[in-house]
Amino acid sequence: MATVENVRVITPRSRGRLGDVWRFRDLYRSLVARDLAVKYHSSVLGFVWTLLNPLLMLAVLTAVFTHVIRVPIERYWAFLLSGYFVWNCAQQCLFSATYVLHQHASLRRSAAFPSEILLLSAATAKHFEFAIEIGITVVVLAIFHHQGVPGSLLVLPLLIALQFILVVGLMSPIAVLSVLFRDVQHALPLLILALFYASPVFYSADLVPETIRGLYMLNPFAGLLSLYHAVLFEGRFPSAGLIGWVAVLALSSCAVGYAIFRRYKSLCVEVA
Repeated sequence: MATVENVRVITPRSRGRLGDVWRFRDLYRSLVARDLAVKYHSSVLGFVWTLLNPLLMLAVLTAVFTHVIRVPIERYWAFLLSGYFVWNCAQQCLFSATYVLHQHASLRRSAAFPSEILLLSAATAKHFEFAIEIGITVVVLAIFHHQGVPGSLLVLPLLIALQFILVVGLMSPIAVLSVLFRDVQHALPLLILALFYASPVFYSADLVPETIRGLYMLNPFAGLLSLYHAVLFEGRFPSAGLIGWVAVLALSSCAVGYAIFRRYKSLCVEVA
């Protein structure tokens, strides 16, 4: 099992500027490696489990919304595949935020380092898995859906970057609130379930009535998933307006989330 190394600098400076994260990049890399190693420790199938659970859910959703509740989308399996791994990664990151500060409470008490590293390392580990999943998705869609490689894939790195910024921004307040108020851990699954139905994971945002679509698009995952559907499923370049809107929501969420995290993270050391 990998171990957390290079936690050797204990100074007052590490209490908190975001720029200090770079000084502890070795710790950051070690935490990411440990998260991945612990997840697959003593597992025979290893990374296959990361794919197996969402693939089974994809199969169930495809069967239900193709044969029972028929969603008017051709080649529905390809549509679902183009967005489900995005949602799965996001919800796993949000769930991890509820325990990441608890999990490393002893480390935070014994060594001074920016607590932001814990959030970033947890999100990075999940996005490392996501990168493999989305790589497989691209290959499958290129072979069986597009019969070629669409040029829209050039936008994919930008979408992943926006996704990472958005998710970290949402993780930040969840992390500190889950330490101060244990009720967050019980309420979050309900909120994520509501967000799942309020996001175009198993249906297209185009099916949302025009009268409420403006309000609907305030959900940052609505725009993000629509971008992935355009790039992966439709094989076209999304509109610059939609990219800009998602970027605004992602950066705003990150700024507000980090402000909350920075304000209350010192209290978490005493509570956790």
